[in-house]
Amino acid sequence: MQHVVVGVDTRESAPAALVWAVDLAERLDADLDVVHVRPLSPAQIRTMVSTVPGRRACERFLKSEEDAQTRAARMLADRTLAASPVRWRFHVRAGDPATELLAVADSIDAYAIVIGTRHGGAGVALERLLTGSVSHRTIHWTRRPVLVVPTLVDGDEVDE
Repeated sequence: MQHVVVGVDTRESAPAALVWAVDLAERLDADLDVVHVRPLSPAQIRTMVSTVPGRRACERFLKSEEDAQTRAARMLADRTLAASPVRWRFHVRAGDPATELLAVADSIDAYAIVIGTRHGGAGVALERLLTGSVSHRTIHWTRRPVLVVPTLVDGDEVDE
């Protein structure tokens, strides 16, 4: 059985990536592995706030925020895949998104990886400068086909 891996988060690029991944999985008669990567593990959260006054409250806040993002990503997958005949699983990982997407793809010998990317103004450019691009790292770190789905953000124009 073939597998398609798709990265899903709570950003505006996730729905488009998920739709393209479903289409690819249907065409290949493949299983779809939907992967949501939390930026911090519970141990990393505890370490990060260990010296902060009120650390228990900080830890609870960070964990609740990550839980909310995971629920939102799962709800997106549930809504998008509700009418689809594609077999799918939802994975939750913690760490660097590119590293974790590739780890899931390697563990199931995925045929392809689908991820979204954003186009936009100075805010997106600054974010990529500071944190790097998940799509760029994924493309350069794997030997598997990677489908990068562009997504427009406010201010972009559509060519007609």
